[in-house]
Amino acid sequence: MSVGAAVKLQEAVFAALQADTGLGFMLSGIYDEAPAEASYPYLAMGETNLRDGRLKDTSGSTISFDLMVWSAEASQMQVKELMAAVDTSLGGANISLVGYDLITLRLVSASTVRQWSEEGSLYRGRLSYSALVYAA
Repeated sequence: MSVGAAVKLQEAVFAALQADTGLGFMLSGIYDEAPAEASYPYLAMGETNLRDGRLKDTSGSTISFDLMVWSAEASQMQVKELMAAVDTSLGGANISLVGYDLITLRLVSASTVRQWSEEGSLYRGRLSYSALVYAA
C-alpha cells in the first residue's frame, strides 16, 4: 500500500477534469479546497481513503475518493447535470499515473444534498469513486 499512489491519482484525476473544456465551461473552477471567494458552480475534492490492495507479488492500493460539486441554483438540476458531466469526463478520460498502473476507476455512488446558507439554498453533489492502483 502506498500513500503516494493517492497523490498521483488525485493529480491525474484533476488533470483529466481540467483538460475537459466542456466541463470547464460549466464550472467556475476545479479545486482541491475551494477558496472562500469561489463562484458557484464549482468542483472540489472530498474525502480520500486508502486500503491495502496488494497481490502476492505486487504492491497495490484501493483508493476511494469523493468529488463534490457545488451549485447555488434554486433547483438541484444543475448539480445533477454537473455530476453527469464529471462522470462522463472521467469515464472517457485516458488517465495515467506516474509510477503506478490504474487498473480500474469506477463510480460507486452519487448523491445530492440541499444545504442552507445565509444566501439561500446550496446544492452539493457527491460522486464517490473507487480506484485500484498497482505499482508499475
